Amino acid sequence: MLLKDLPVFFLDLQTTGAKPGAADILEVAWSLSDKDEVHSMLSAQAEDRPVPRRILSLTGIAAEELESAIPLAKIFERLYLDIQDRPAVIHFAQFERPFLKAAFETFERSEFPIICTHEIAKRLFPNLPARGIKGLAGYFGHASGEFKRGASHVEATKIIWQHLVKELEAKGISTFVDMQTWLSTEAPKKRTKYEYPMAKEKRLNLPKVPGVYRYVSQWGEILYVGKATSLHDRVNSYFRGQKGRDSFKLEMLTQAYDLIVTECRTPLESALLETDEIKKYNPRYNISLKAGERGLVFFSRDFTSMSPEQDDEHNIGPFSNALVFDSILKLNESLTSEEQSFNPEMFFEPLDAELLKSGFALFCERLGKSPDVFKSLRSIFAQGLIFVKNAPDEEEDTELSAEQEPESAEAVSDTAEDVEIELTSEDIADKFERHFKRAAHAYLRARRMTKLLNCDIEYSLSAKGKKFQLHLRGGYPTPEPTLQERNTWSGHSVDTYDRMAVLLTELERVRSKNGQVSVQRKY
Repeated sequence: MLLKDLPVFFLDLQTTGAKPGAADILEVAWSLSDKDEVHSMLSAQAEDRPVPRRILSLTGIAAEELESAIPLAKIFERLYLDIQDRPAVIHFAQFERPFLKAAFETFERSEFPIICTHEIAKRLFPNLPARGIKGLAGYFGHASGEFKRGASHVEATKIIWQHLVKELEAKGISTFVDMQTWLSTEAPKKRTKYEYPMAKEKRLNLPKVPGVYRYVSQWGEILYVGKATSLHDRVNSYFRGQKGRDSFKLEMLTQAYDLIVTECRTPLESALLETDEIKKYNPRYNISLKAGERGLVFFSRDFTSMSPEQDDEHNIGPFSNALVFDSILKLNESLTSEEQSFNPEMFFEPLDAELLKSGFALFCERLGKSPDVFKSLRSIFAQGLIFVKNAPDEEEDTELSAEQEPESAEAVSDTAEDVEIELTSEDIADKFERHFKRAAHAYLRARRMTKLLNCDIEYSLSAKGKKFQLHLRGGYPTPEPTLQERNTWSGHSVDTYDRMAVLLTELERVRSKNGQVSVQRKY
């Protein structure tokens, strides 16, 4: 029977880890080659083996969905009723095989033959940048989306198989026996030089000017948006080198068939266009500057309440994270409480309250100040501003650090059993100084961004270079400057926040490289 007519079924397993015994099958998804329907079933988990949160996040499976999960034995019973004697087609079967073997033994089921599309692709496309399921499916023109659940993997595997069968037939391999013989005799070829689907001319002919570039798939999806000081140099840098390449970028380049570029006058303007384009297209392979579910936060003057919208009561902001002042607020609460007991969760990870207290005492001793001074939030911010003033060249990564801290703290707790790090009072004192600085940086940054909402900017990239004008009204660049009401964030979203944050960073970069910047507020 010809491969294209061979009845097969496509299979994918989602698991709670990498190896059977330490991990369990979480989801089984399959589809028959002559049917469109995809079956997906969640497997009930043992009470003493809960699904790690990381796995739920990776697979997109909600904890509530597991409440209706069914025993794995019943899933395999249904699977075998469907598949009859068909072979399974799996992408990267090396992962599924150990789990399937364990299930065969546990449920006393006969093993079905397995065809691995990854092994076929390694022989047919030795120089393709990526042969993972996402990259290969995209190479063949399949829009895979988020690609988390088993059903999406099954659909992609079906597309991959259909295209591989055509490639095999072109080589004279048309039956299952032919394919098995070929796989056993044809060793995987070593990659010599990456071969990309995009025509070289598209990138080699790019101009050496600032701008924004967009990688585009076969089906017209914008895969990635980036900015460049030189479009030619930046885009072509993605295609250089063989070793140590970023697998995430290689997966994207495997799917990129076209390129769309927009030339800009300066790198500053390309950075502004980039953030807006990322919001517009929400590209799968961009990480930073995506709107996602982010929102803005505004605080009241005493920081006792916050709001997602700026109003008369909440006018301190904007900030992109409610946790930006969390540590200093917890410190203030600790100092003003009757017991003056330090909150163990002050720095997102559980720490000994007495260690926090001794570390803060050392922090105050370094400053020559009494701890009581910092019962006032104003004093905390004032000290933070002193730190910033004395270290003006430090990078203002305030809110990024604040957003990442909970995640990194979780990583610390996850590995605590393997590596136990004993913090000292000196370490805690250093932490307090960092968090004072972060709070001050965030506050100053919000004020500076607000001033940029309505302004006229004149800048040059060097002391005697050409001067460029940029007009902003209501947070948007405009060719025709007009008068505007006083700066306000009312009605603005994270789109405007990112645009102002990018503009502020780019203006600071121009100044740092001996450029000239003049900003006039217009309201």
